[in-house]
Parts: sequence; structure tokens; C-alpha cells
Amino acid sequence: MSETPLWTIDQAMSAAEREWRRLHVHPADLAKLSRDLRDDLTAAATEGVGPAELIGPDVRGFARRLAAEAPRIPCEFRRLLLTALVGALPGILVGYAVIFAHIPVPARLETQQPGTGEVLLAYTVLAALVVASSLLTVWFRLRDLPSMGHTVLGMALLVPLAGLVVTPVTMGFAALVNYSNALPVVVIECGLVLAALGGAVVLARRWSLRGWVATGVPQHLPAS
Repeated sequence: MSETPLWTIDQAMSAAEREWRRLHVHPADLAKLSRDLRDDLTAAATEGVGPAELIGPDVRGFARRLAAEAPRIPCEFRRLLLTALVGALPGILVGYAVIFAHIPVPARLETQQPGTGEVLLAYTVLAALVVASSLLTVWFRLRDLPSMGHTVLGMALLVPLAGLVVTPVTMGFAALVNYSNALPVVVIECGLVLAALGGAVVLARRWSLRGWVATGVPQHLPAS
């Protein structure tokens, strides 16, 4: 009959974390599992119960059971990204409609280039509408997901920053094509905006899930 090994807390944690990594457990889930297990082992140790008594001789098997039974953090990156991009499309369409209805860019393109102020105003209006439509769509469609409140807040911060980066890039491209309204040009400009939006959305979700892991409690925007 084999003896139960004398595990220390650090040894047990290292063995469990190696098994979770071998199983390709998502880093956010791994962090939560690791924190909870260490808390349990520490609490047991204060009562004179060692890790080996709590876990047993098979740390890897214990880690697999924990991973199988633990609720997974629903990252939903693909669903979030698709919802945010689809939500941005109405803003893009409305933005171009507003620009072309209130700024006489199309009529002037035949004779002269629009002024810098007009171009900046046009792209600012477009960016604001894109951000607003995307945030509203994400919140109303996905507000039941854990930490979606923090995700939306993160998007509200990171999406405008992404806009500040992509706007001069988009304006530079527009200048290269003489501010053409041709469909391929418009598609490329929309693609640049959507790519920046997508990157900001993914970063916002990762940031919000770090807060979820730290507390273990789904976080939502306060009710108005």
C-alpha cells in the first residue's frame, strides 16, 4: 500500500496549475481556479489539515475534476466582436448620410478639395455615431453576460482612443484618393474603422474579465 505524499501548498499548486495548462484551461479560468484552490488549502492548513489530506495522492486527477466542475468564464469574444461590428454599421451608414446631407463635400469635390476643418468635422461625426451605435447594440444584446457592464465601459474608453489612431490613417487614405466617394474607397475606409473598433472591443473584454476574475462576481452597469 503506497503512502500518501506530503504535499506542501506550493507544490500542490504548482502540480495543479501544470495540469490546467496541459488541459489548455483559459488563463482567466486558470487564475480563478488557482486562487480558489490556494484559499481552500490555506484555510485547511490553519485547521491542521494538510494539502495531501484535502487533495489526496493524485493532484492531477483532483485538478482535472476541479476544472471539469468549475463554471467557465464566458469570454464570448466572437459573439461580442460580431455584435459590436454589426452595431457599428448603422452608425457608419447614418454618419455618411449626415455628412453628405449637411456638409457640401460632394458638390465641392468636382472643383476643389474640402477644407481640413470640414474633413475633421465629418470624420468626428462619423466616429461618434459609430461608437454610440456599437456601444448601445452591445449593451442591449449582451447585457446578461458576466462583466458586460465593465466591458461596455472599457469600450467607451478604448474605442474612442482607437478612433483617434485610425482617424488620421483614414483621412490620409482619403486624401490620397482625392476624397473619392467611389464604393471601393468607402469600403476600405469602413474596413479601417471596423478593424480599429474590433481591436478595441477585444482589449475591453479582456480588461473587464480581469476584474471578474479578481472578484468572482458578475459586474453590470449600475441601474439608472
